[in-house]
Amino acid sequence: MQKEKKTAQELADIISQRLNIGGVFIAVHKDPTYGWHPTVMTRPADAVNCQMLVEEIAKELRVKYDLKE
Repeated sequence: MQKEKKTAQELADIISQRLNIGGVFIAVHKDPTYGWHPTVMTRPADAVNCQMLVEEIAKELRVKYDLKE
């Protein structure tokens, strides 16, 4: 099955919509192991929990989407 290609910004937007938490910025970067990887930027107190949630969302999305270069 061919995966749909999305830009880093499109993937970040999809993750942000699924996360649905204000004050969180998500950046998507190319990753040699997984194809792409999301990074969360938010208040230090929330960073670890948000990153774990975003990782779970990314795991699901990697099945459907590749990073468009």
